[in-house]
Amino acid sequence: MIAVKNLYKNFGKTQVLKAVSTTVEKGEKVVIIGPSGSGKSTLLRCMNLLEEPTYGEIWVENKLITPVDPYLHPEIIRLSKTYGRLKAEGRTDEDAIAQIKRDDLLKKFEGQAFSRAVRQCKRDNSLDINLARRRIGMVFQHFNLFNNKTVLDNLTLAPVTLKLKTKEEAEELAHQLLKRIGLDDKAKDYPSTLSGGQKQRIAIVRALAMTPDYMLFDEPTSALDPEMVGEVLELMKELADSGMTMVIVTHEMGFAREVGTRVLFMADGQIAEEGTPAQIFGDPQSPRLQEFLSKVL
Repeated sequence: MIAVKNLYKNFGKTQVLKAVSTTVEKGEKVVIIGPSGSGKSTLLRCMNLLEEPTYGEIWVENKLITPVDPYLHPEIIRLSKTYGRLKAEGRTDEDAIAQIKRDDLLKKFEGQAFSRAVRQCKRDNSLDINLARRRIGMVFQHFNLFNNKTVLDNLTLAPVTLKLKTKEEAEELAHQLLKRIGLDDKAKDYPSTLSGGQKQRIAIVRALAMTPDYMLFDEPTSALDPEMVGEVLELMKELADSGMTMVIVTHEMGFAREVGTRVLFMADGQIAEEGTPAQIFGDPQSPRLQEFLSKVL
């Protein structure tokens, strides 16, 4: 399970994500749709800390991969000097905590007890991000293959370097994956000789070579010529049918309707609506979603 809790992401004064919360359960295919600039890719990149949230937390299998956000832990807030001051003014526990959260009152140093509690929470719950990334595969818009290495080298580099597999084991798995997508004859070729669709399929199986529990896809077909989109979507459908847990940012509405078990519609940095594909595409509730679908369908 990946749990996103009250996520904010600011780039300077621009607030890209605003209080985003969602949970991805094992086996789900969560599709994220929405207009450009709505925060879709930023949310995805936060899930494996390619972007670090400004506030909020990300949990993977009940382990924390972001810094501790004291605002999400009332027991920590109660140890702060600010909370103590508000209580001394006669505020109730509920009012004091609510004001601290609402007005962003916590300072960098809120006393030793507060600091110890933050450190203890981190010690008790944190998972090293490099370990987490072994479980979360990521596929980007632009392939990100190493052009100076063969296809086989691209697939085996990470498992061997991280000592997850021997060179022989990694190569055996790489050939199995390449056969699965009909490209084993390209194993000794370089990426520059391949079509865009072939590169993206290889980028997908490169992520699979790490045997992840989750796969994140950031608009994997947006950089492809239209005739190459189908072969990539077909591979993703096969992954979905195999039971892989997937989170997919896409503009392919037909694919979202067919493959998704749940659809998140994002607008203005928030999840404006979510539901099954039948609900989102067949009975949209919010005017913003209705407007979006009228333009893209």
